Amino acid sequence: MRTILILCLIALCNQLSYATQITLVPEGKLHLNSSNSGRNYNDLVLHSILVSTNPGETLTVESLTIDLLSNGKVALSKFIPMERIVGETQGLAEMVAQGLEAFLNAQLLTEQGFSELLGRELEFSHSTTLQPDQVLLLTRQYFSLDFNPNELQVTVSGTNAAGKGEKLIAIAEIERYSSAISYTTPLNGAWFMTSLPSIQSHHRLNPPTEFAVDFFSVNEDGAIYEGDVLDATGFFGYGAEVLAAADGEVVFVIDDEIQDRAAYFPKANETPAQTAMRVNDHNMRRYAADFGRAAAGNLVTIRHQQDGKIEYSAYGHLKSGSVNVSVGDLVERGQKIAEVGDTGDSAAVHLHFQVNAGANVFASKSLPVTFSDLEPVLSGVDPGRFVRDK
Repeated sequence: MRTILILCLIALCNQLSYATQITLVPEGKLHLNSSNSGRNYNDLVLHSILVSTNPGETLTVESLTIDLLSNGKVALSKFIPMERIVGETQGLAEMVAQGLEAFLNAQLLTEQGFSELLGRELEFSHSTTLQPDQVLLLTRQYFSLDFNPNELQVTVSGTNAAGKGEKLIAIAEIERYSSAISYTTPLNGAWFMTSLPSIQSHHRLNPPTEFAVDFFSVNEDGAIYEGDVLDATGFFGYGAEVLAAADGEVVFVIDDEIQDRAAYFPKANETPAQTAMRVNDHNMRRYAADFGRAAAGNLVTIRHQQDGKIEYSAYGHLKSGSVNVSVGDLVERGQKIAEVGDTGDSAAVHLHFQVNAGANVFASKSLPVTFSDLEPVLSGVDPGRFVRDK
C-alpha cells in the first residue's frame, strides 16, 4: 500500500545488506510552499525521518544530516543533534504508552502505525544504539528559504554490530504542487481566512493538516462573537451555509457530535494555567477515545476527480444536526452540505477546510489548495489576506 524510501549507497545497493533503513514521511515528493512569492521566500516541511533496524541487526547511529540541494548542489545543510532525536522518540513513545497511538499514526500518515508503513512492528529505541526492530523517529523539520531547492537528502552514519561503518542516504524530490482540480471558497460572503500554511499556523507541522485553512466570520472590530461565549449562537459565523468546493462524491460523514462548550472556557476561580491544563486533559481523553471525532467534530469528506487526478476535500467543526448529505451522494460545486458550527477540539465557531491525497483525512498527505474565486491583496507583501474576486 505504501512505498518506503530505502536508499543505500546507490552503487552498492544490490550487493550489500545494511542493518538499517531510512524512511521519509510524507512519501513521494515534498511540496515547496511560497511563504512570500513576491520576495522569493519559500518554506518546506519534512514531517518525519525514521531510522529503523532490520530483524537480527543492530546499529549505533552517530550522525544525521539533512541537505537541501538546488540543481545538484548542496545549498543548505542541517545537522541534527543525537540527543534531540532520542528525546523526540521518547516523547512519542510516552504518548503511545498513554493510549494516544492516533498521534503517532497521524505523524506517520497511516491507520495502523509502523506495521502499515514498514510491514512489521517496531519498538522505540531509548538510545542511539538500535537493537533489532527498533526505531528512532525525528519529526517536524521546517525550512525557511530564499532559494528554490529541488531535492532533499537525508544522510545517516553509524556503526553496526560487526564494528563496520554504515552510511545510508534517502532522497526526496521537491516540487511546487498545482492541482488539476479547481476549488472555490466553501462559504458565501466575506470571511477572515486564517491559519494559512506557514510556521505560525497550528496546522502546518501536522502531516494530515499541513495546508489546511480556517474561516472565521468577524465584525468591523475584528471580533468573532458578541454576548455570552458559552452560547455558540453569539458567534457571527454560526449556522452559515457550508458549500461543496468542487463537484464530487461524499465519501465520509460524521454528523452526530455535540459540543461540550463549558469544557473549553474558564471556570470560577480558575487560573489561566489551570484552565489550559484542564482543557488539554479533556482533549487528550477524547483523542484517545476517538481521534477523528475529537479533532474534527462533525465532518464531511468529498472525493473529487479531474483528468485522472483524485483529491479529497474535508469540512470540519460543523454544526450539530446540520449535515444534509450522506455517503454516496453526488454534490455540485456551491451546493449546501452543512452549516458552520463549534464541534471538535475548538469551541470557537469556524469552518476548518483542507484537501488531502486520501479519503482518510487523518492519515493521508495534505495538499496545497488555491481558491479560484479569490485574489491576493498586496501580493508579495502580505499574501495571507484575500478578497473575493468580483
